[in-house]
Amino acid sequence: MTDLVTVGDATLRFSPPQGERIETATGFAAHVGGPESNVAVAAATLDLDAAWLSKLPDTPLGRRVVGELRRHGVRTGVVWAGTGRTSTAFVERGGTAGTRTVPDRGEAAVATTTADDLPLGVVRDAETLFVSGATPARSETLLETTATLLSVAGEADTTRAFDTRFDATGLDPDRAADLYDHLLGDVEVLIVDEGDAEAVFGLDGDPVPAAHSLRTRYGCETVVLTRDRYAHPTIGLHGEEIYEVSAFETETRDPAGAHDAFVGGFLAGRHQGEDVEGALTQGAAAAALTRTIVGDVVVGSPADVEAIRDDRR
Repeated sequence: MTDLVTVGDATLRFSPPQGERIETATGFAAHVGGPESNVAVAAATLDLDAAWLSKLPDTPLGRRVVGELRRHGVRTGVVWAGTGRTSTAFVERGGTAGTRTVPDRGEAAVATTTADDLPLGVVRDAETLFVSGATPARSETLLETTATLLSVAGEADTTRAFDTRFDATGLDPDRAADLYDHLLGDVEVLIVDEGDAEAVFGLDGDPVPAAHSLRTRYGCETVVLTRDRYAHPTIGLHGEEIYEVSAFETETRDPAGAHDAFVGGFLAGRHQGEDVEGALTQGAAAAALTRTIVGDVVVGSPADVEAIRDDRR
């Protein structure tokens, strides 16, 4: 049985040295990142058997994505397409403008992924299925595929986890709300950023009633409301319990992927038997580790994450 299976796109991201501009840089570092692939890497780093399913063109760029994820311990189930392309993006980090991303994802092969393309047996046999809002927002085909995956997982008693990731959908709030309403009735674990709750659902002010409102709306067992990592603690609702966990203070070399590392750390903690508070703490520690690393994924070991957690004990 696979501990965690994720389904979605992965983007090959090219970055000039920190502080340099895309227009003038002569060299670019390549990193692989995406909500689902980043979550899979974080879970694998914490010793889960994690798999990532997707569709990629059979090209050097597609093979680079797969090779990168496998180097981080993630098993891959990829449909190799004869058409379409690998999603790419150019990312500037640093400078007065902060981080700037120039995406180039048109006609990506992943947008044509159907349920028949994917090994549904892996989903049925998994402990947890994870997908983000970025995936069904890519195309009507992927929306239908995501709905099928959630249904298949539910029939197999696979726990279904979903991260809204409104910032990555490219949708306006009304369309995003329609998408979430179409999918989230089939989800046990819902992860929502506070900004998503306000922008899409009009929920602002006290985060606890906002989280309760979302749990009532979709019937989720667990709702995690992520917030500004240093100013406010993350909120977790499970049953009648409410948990608050603050971020770990750490140097930030690159904020990319920190949210996904949090999600992967949280899901790994729940799989490993931690209560919600312990899993939230593990997620916060994984996010802190990721912020110290240039790139989109957490690189390290369970001992590295545990060392960060020890600072709070």
